[in-house]
Order: sequence, then structure tokens, then C-alpha cells
Amino acid sequence: MDRIVGIIIHSGEWDRIYHAFSIASILASMKEEVQVFLTYWALRNICMREKVFDGDEEREIIERGIKRGILRELDQIVNLGKSFGTLRIIACSGSMELFNLKKEDLPKWVDKIGGLTEVIGADNIVFI
Repeated sequence: MDRIVGIIIHSGEWDRIYHAFSIASILASMKEEVQVFLTYWALRNICMREKVFDGDEEREIIERGIKRGILRELDQIVNLGKSFGTLRIIACSGSMELFNLKKEDLPKWVDKIGGLTEVIGADNIVFI
């Protein structure tokens, strides 16, 4: 592992969250160390298990893609990435406090609760 890639997911839109984790999983499969930092709306929507769509058409297309096997569920994408051993997921402590979220609200695949300093030292940072 030559570098660390940090991905900060801020947006709560489902397609942005999904693609960020797809990128993280691909990087992990290439044995890159990846740190995903979930903050604000992304963290809130993941904890609430919501898929936030722009409209009914988008929802229908995504759900149809999952049913047909074209897309995977978010948990599947994350768990695939974690199976390579180089993907860490951090929940923002400040966002948790802001939205009154507790550790029990987090998906099981979140590794820890921390601050932005957890990812800010990465060699490359992507903000989504």
C-alpha cells in the first residue's frame, strides 16, 4: 500500500453515497488503503436507512436495477470492500451529536466514531 485515499461523504443523496462506496470498494480491491468519513446528511441518511432520491422516477429506476441484479444493495457494496481488509469507515462524532445519533444507530460496518482528523492526513482526499 503506497498511499491512503480519504473519501469524505457529505451529501445525503443516495446515488452519491452509493458511488462513493463503489469507488472505495474498487480501491480496496486494488489493495489501496481507503478511509471513508461519513458526515452530515450522508451519516444521517445511512443511520436512518433511507435512500434519498430526487424523485419517484429515480427511485423506480434504482429499485428496478437492484431487483434485476444490475445494482447491489449498499450493504453488499460496503461489505465487499471491507472484505479486502483495507477499507475503514469512520462516522463523524460531531454529526452524530448534531443529529442525536447513537452508536447503536450506526450500521455494523462502521469501524469507529471520530473526527475529521481521522481522514485529513490521507495522501488523496475526495469530497462527495
